[in-house]
Amino acid sequence: MSIIKTHHVTLRGGVEGCEIILRPLTDADLPDLYRWNADPEVLYWAEGEDIEEYSPEDVEGIYGWISQENLCFAIKVNGEKVGECWLQKMNLPHVKAMYADGLDVRRIDAMIGEKAFWGKGIGTHFVGMLIKYAFECERVDVLHCLCEDYNSRSCRVLEKNGFTLVLAEKFTKPHKGQFQYHWRLTKDEYNARLK
Repeated sequence: MSIIKTHHVTLRGGVEGCEIILRPLTDADLPDLYRWNADPEVLYWAEGEDIEEYSPEDVEGIYGWISQENLCFAIKVNGEKVGECWLQKMNLPHVKAMYADGLDVRRIDAMIGEKAFWGKGIGTHFVGMLIKYAFECERVDVLHCLCEDYNSRSCRVLEKNGFTLVLAEKFTKPHKGQFQYHWRLTKDEYNARLK
């Protein structure tokens, strides 16, 4: 029995000289997921809490659970697997409470595990691909993404893709950052950017 529930969606994009493919995440990706989730430097940027390492059992639990109801992708750049990302139904009650009942609110979570690909603009492009798919194919109403104030790279990716900072929520317990930033992009805002 598979740990990761897969799907049949593949997204293609990129810019000149850089082909980006988001293909379904599968159990064959587990060795890379184990490695990336055991690297404290990767987790520093991927996780808000101070987590140094996830065990293989933790990784299987995380990806096994999240893939049951959401689209999980492996990120490939010019044929090389460099990370993973999710288009996830909003699962945080305090965020869901910010929106009217019945709206399809989703979030994007991502990790570039191969450090040689950091700072190359890849995140901006694959997040753009997920946004396009979310609004044009899944008919999502709102994308609501979260990142901490220390993670300026994630903030820039969201800003470049049209998200607006709607809330800076101060942490009450120790975290790497002082604030959890809430970023929003609505379907109407997305459509207005296309004109």
